[in-house]
Amino acid sequence: MPSFPRRLAAACAVVAASLAGPGRADGQADGGDVAVQVGDAPIFRSELDAAVQRAAQGRDLAAADAARLAAETVEQLVNERLLEREVEEKQIAVDEDEVTEVVTRMRGQLAVRRIPIETFLAQVGRDENSLRGQIRLELGLNKLLVPQVTAAALDAAFARHHRDLDGTLVRASHVVLRPDSGRGAESLPDMERRAAAIRARVLKGEIGFADAARRHSAGPSRRQGGDLGFFPRHGLMDEEFARQAFALAKGEMSKPFVTAFGVHVVLVTDIRPGDVRRDVLRPQLEKLVLQEAIREIVDRRRRTTTVEYAPGVPHFAPDDDPRAPARRVIMEKPAAG
Repeated sequence: MPSFPRRLAAACAVVAASLAGPGRADGQADGGDVAVQVGDAPIFRSELDAAVQRAAQGRDLAAADAARLAAETVEQLVNERLLEREVEEKQIAVDEDEVTEVVTRMRGQLAVRRIPIETFLAQVGRDENSLRGQIRLELGLNKLLVPQVTAAALDAAFARHHRDLDGTLVRASHVVLRPDSGRGAESLPDMERRAAAIRARVLKGEIGFADAARRHSAGPSRRQGGDLGFFPRHGLMDEEFARQAFALAKGEMSKPFVTAFGVHVVLVTDIRPGDVRRDVLRPQLEKLVLQEAIREIVDRRRRTTTVEYAPGVPHFAPDDDPRAPARRVIMEKPAAG
């Protein structure tokens, strides 16, 4: 989507990153089969099918991947409904002239590139009603959330996340247990028990971590006693692996956790502090404050909103942690009879 003013762009980027919001065409609220009921707000099957099609972008997906994509899209649409209700209840007014202004700006930016907006909408699988609905939500969230980006909030975000942003490098070793090729995800509980037993032996001093890695790890780093060297928070390691490692202090060992590569136990052996100044990090800190505000709204409203899924609609188990995608369980209510 073409650029917006800085504050609005930050909020829109958060919505996209947190929700990958598919957008809703206003006309879809008039009827059709309901795929998901979010409180008193329906998500229609036609809307869900269109959003999944956009997300798939014509790819030929295996059945398991298609089910996961559908579940992710359902979650995004549910989150969008929850955010819409928060904006409504907070009585955040968005004038249609404001929406039109953004659309007009988009038209101008696209015109510079000689792209008609109709062509752009066709490429992203939307119509103008859907686009206006998404802009309306983003404008409302912008009005609701941007006032929360205070100096105190930025200071608190820096205190919590500075290692993730300031160029800090972590050195870690790990033991990784691979899933049984014949059992796949069914072998995870056994692997977690094995990983916990290995961790307990290391904590008791019965075996050193490097020896444990050499004996038990399935990764190539076992030859170096599990040592992976230094790595940054983003861009090099699996996201969940890096998140877990950067949450540890030097000398601290993680509990077993799951990534797409298996079950890990991580020991942080060294930390090289970053030196990027706080003032340089302001854009990233603003984004974090907004992301955390959106996550708080969604989590709070999910606890108090009944979400009902129609038969045949893939969705994630209610207690799943979105930050641990390898552990997320896809559910689907069977058809009656």
